[in-house]
Amino acid sequence: MAFCSKCGNELREGMSFCTKCGASVSTGETRASSGSGNTTTGTGSATNPGSGNNSAGSETQTLVDTRPTAPTIVIGPAPKKDPSRGLKSFAKGALGFFVAVAIIIIGVWTAAWVVSNFDSKAQIEEVDDDKSQRMLALVDDVRNPNFDEVIDDLLSKSGKAEDYSFLEEYTNKFKEILGDEYSEEEKLYCDCCYYVWYTEYEAKRYEWYSNNSGLLNYLYVGKANRYRKYADTLYDMLTAAKSDTDLKNIKIYCVDHKIITE
Repeated sequence: MAFCSKCGNELREGMSFCTKCGASVSTGETRASSGSGNTTTGTGSATNPGSGNNSAGSETQTLVDTRPTAPTIVIGPAPKKDPSRGLKSFAKGALGFFVAVAIIIIGVWTAAWVVSNFDSKAQIEEVDDDKSQRMLALVDDVRNPNFDEVIDDLLSKSGKAEDYSFLEEYTNKFKEILGDEYSEEEKLYCDCCYYVWYTEYEAKRYEWYSNNSGLLNYLYVGKANRYRKYADTLYDMLTAAKSDTDLKNIKIYCVDHKIITE
């Protein structure tokens, strides 16, 4: 016999709800043996209406709801639009534009520099290779440390008059290398080599005087330092020259520093 687990009412077989309290039989039903007189309740002890006594040794059954539950959905306010998002997009676009323009400008400038450098190199190549090498050999001759011995020999034995004849000798050597037929570029290159040779020679001459004039050494120190600066600067300009424009700058330097006069 089955009884309602809520109110203890007797239930007939096949009933889905208790006719007394309306409880669902599927969740509250308990079963007991009809011959023993004992009852089994789902929540504790129930009374038997026939005897008035509580049943002993009752067993409790707990039914667990295993039905799946739906996930909790939290509904909040719609996200607000970021007013700065538009400005950020604009800034990125502007930055990309300026970068593109900068790349174009750099590319154009680089191409122009390459073309200009190529043209400059072509201009300096108009100087005959044999002539340029022989002229540079005269420059390297006077810049050689061993040339100090030549200066010492000239100035210590023959005096000042001898250095002018020596200067004239090298002047004639440059003229001989240039020859009777030459281009404007070759004449300009020859002049620049001679300016370098001349300033190096004067530097060595005044350095000799500043070291060998006794109490009068101080009279030559200033000129020795000045011509040393001229010689080194002009030599660097000559070896780095790649066009007639570079050679003209050497001549302008000599005029500005009164090494030569136009």
